[in-house]
Amino acid sequence: MTWFIVFFMANVDPFAVKTLPFDNRNECVAYVNDPSNSSRLAIEVIDIAGFMDEILAVACLPESEIPEDGEDIV
Repeated sequence: MTWFIVFFMANVDPFAVKTLPFDNRNECVAYVNDPSNSSRLAIEVIDIAGFMDEILAVACLPESEIPEDGEDIV
């Protein structure tokens, strides 16, 4: 099962970073928690949400729980 990082923002719909797939939840969580990856994650967020939106939550979800484009992530 493939896992992805999902960002929940204040003003932008939630989105998954599909360019960073992980083999399991632990790999995904470890990547998010590693400070050396903060620049890469910031670039991903800025690309989608811009500079001014607030991150409300970050999650690691399996691909099966991430809807196709245009559908809500709940």
